Amino acid sequence: MARGTNYSIIFGIIILSIFGSAQIAFAGPGNSYTLTNAPGEGTVTIGVDGFGGFGSFSGPDATDAFYDPIDSIPNNPAKTTLASAIAIRSGSSDGSGVWSFLTSGSGIFGSGGLPNPTVVGTPTFGTSSFSSNGLDFNLVQTLTKTFSGTTLTQTYTISNPASPAIPPSDPIPPIDIDLLRYFDGDLFFDGSINDGGGRLINLDGIEILFETDALGTSSTPSTFVGITTDEGTEPTTNKFEINKFPNLGSNIVFVGDPLGNLVFNDSPPPELDEFIDIALYDVSLALSNDGFSLGAGESVVYVTKTIFGDGAPEDVEIDPPIEIVGGIIFPIDTMALLIAGAQFNAFFILSTLALTGAFAFGVLYYKTKRTN
Repeated sequence: MARGTNYSIIFGIIILSIFGSAQIAFAGPGNSYTLTNAPGEGTVTIGVDGFGGFGSFSGPDATDAFYDPIDSIPNNPAKTTLASAIAIRSGSSDGSGVWSFLTSGSGIFGSGGLPNPTVVGTPTFGTSSFSSNGLDFNLVQTLTKTFSGTTLTQTYTISNPASPAIPPSDPIPPIDIDLLRYFDGDLFFDGSINDGGGRLINLDGIEILFETDALGTSSTPSTFVGITTDEGTEPTTNKFEINKFPNLGSNIVFVGDPLGNLVFNDSPPPELDEFIDIALYDVSLALSNDGFSLGAGESVVYVTKTIFGDGAPEDVEIDPPIEIVGGIIFPIDTMALLIAGAQFNAFFILSTLALTGAFAFGVLYYKTKRTN
């Protein structure tokens, strides 16, 4: 009786070890998923949901992004974000049409409120999956330290799960969508949520919208948050807008007028430089990418970045190079690549753990039988 009980205990320990390891490697926490590269100057701590949303007004599955400036005061992070998310709509030919936010919270003018996808990963890396508008999304979120601060990179691999038509003479219509990145910042480093900001194209040809703590130009030093987007069609009109809260967000959700390609409170020509220089206000940013058309079995990658930093916006460093692993884009980072391998080989790892446990149990049982 005692011997049988011992076998049961040993077997139970093995099983718990196997599934305990699986939980540590793959299970995501409830509510928000915390990404952080703190402590230290230029670091960020942020709670994201499985869609990539974050901010103090983005619902229970997300938190504000706290940035610790590069200054003379150590360990002095401050909040930066009221709401940040991407929005989606069916493809528009003229830039008009209301958007729906992909976020688990409904704090952005009541839009969103979707079930939160599970996020798994490490303190600086998380992955999740979800579906919307007939398409499958795989999201990779990564924090990367830069010379001027920290960049949050959110990479969405978007796939049309439909199988190509057979015969090819009867094709399935593609799914057309537009995507928009929205950021409503509340930079609180100076104790006020009224901010400056602007738009610039850097030396690499990347368009960046900034929210800063100071009035001025692209060469004015300040604490800042910037956003970028990539892929899709980048129209020459209706591409961006920097405007007041709640004007910009309410237009996106309720009215659907095209983005105005404007920076509110920028001085008129000849001083026009696309930076706020008349008066500070509660700033919101939006960047659109139109014309994603995915036929059956096709996929595309959409990347948006949030740049937390200090200094002159024109000198900003965005992030290091990237690498493609298993069809998904990852930053070149050892831990990120290890987690990528774990994500695509989870069943292999679990099977190996199970076989190892079974072998150990068999050896122990055989030795016990021989002893007795």
